[in-house]
Amino acid sequence: MVGVPARAIAERRVAEHFLTAGATAPDCAIAYAPERWARVRALARLRDLAVIHGEDGALWLDETAWHDRKGARRKHALALLALGAVSAGIAALTTLRG
Repeated sequence: MVGVPARAIAERRVAEHFLTAGATAPDCAIAYAPERWARVRALARLRDLAVIHGEDGALWLDETAWHDRKGARRKHALALLALGAVSAGIAALTTLRG
């Protein structure tokens, strides 16, 4: 079984915080200062990706951007799995022929 990278987990936890608080629009913005280093980095990353908007005292999550981010991450993971499967198949065929 393949584990979920800590980076993805931290991003999900940050997003869940905003979703749970209902901070999904500018008029529902909240203050958020994560204590864990991984979540501090995840918050900065999500702000850079325009998933989290606002000033430090009033942040909110763009749900559409968050779902797009999750979808892109999922597609990337599936592409890597497919590439691994193809590589394993080629290696097996090469071994059988040789």
